[in-house]
Amino acid sequence: MITAGVDLASQPGNTGFCQLVWDGRGVRVERLEDHLDDPGLRAILESRAEKVGLDVPLGWPRRFVELVHRHSQLRSVGVGETKTLTHRATDHWVHAQHRLWPLSVSTDRIAYPALRAAPLLEGMPRDGSGALIEAYPALALLRWGLPHRRYKGMAGRAEREKIVEQLLAALPRLRDGGAHLDRLRDNDNCLDALVAALVARAAARDLCEPIPSEHRGDARVEGWIHVPLEGSLARLAAGAP
Repeated sequence: MITAGVDLASQPGNTGFCQLVWDGRGVRVERLEDHLDDPGLRAILESRAEKVGLDVPLGWPRRFVELVHRHSQLRSVGVGETKTLTHRATDHWVHAQHRLWPLSVSTDRIAYPALRAAPLLEGMPRDGSGALIEAYPALALLRWGLPHRRYKGMAGRAEREKIVEQLLAALPRLRDGGAHLDRLRDNDNCLDALVAALVARAAARDLCEPIPSEHRGDARVEGWIHVPLEGSLARLAAGAP
């Protein structure tokens, strides 16, 4: 089985990509890059990877889309509760369950990579029912009991080293990646891409929390963050959940 992960930025130079190969002996890193342009992303989405984890919102809040549409027609917008405009159903659910607020795709800079992704993902399911799933690396790390804060940028290298060592303890064959390991320690975009590829595996093995029935309609429109089950990291390499 092949899974892939993409830490999508607004520019190719900050976009991390990881491809993992899973077999009876475990998992190994086949590709790890810190530059991915739009043709490269499209090729990944059309590749042989069974699941692709994308670290970017796959849609916008329904209420926000409705407000913009009404505003463009010079109609009354009836703003209402601000949080319904700034955050999607999946963001509210993540906060309620795990006490983390994902970045707002309508008001934060995460909108730029989301705008980059939108035309490339046209026609693809946003709820994880197809090959694509939405990942939130920091929350996945939290669910696996790994450091999940302060691992970004130059100042975060020590935290990244801890994360890499704990990933290697749970999935020893990742060491076969050799030179890739230094890149994971040096570059948080590559590390997030690896985590997104691991979440893709979790989704493929039914090791993610299910979408609540009352939010399935929202997930089809807005996207849905796939959250690995607590303690599922070591189970990813197993042949069955």
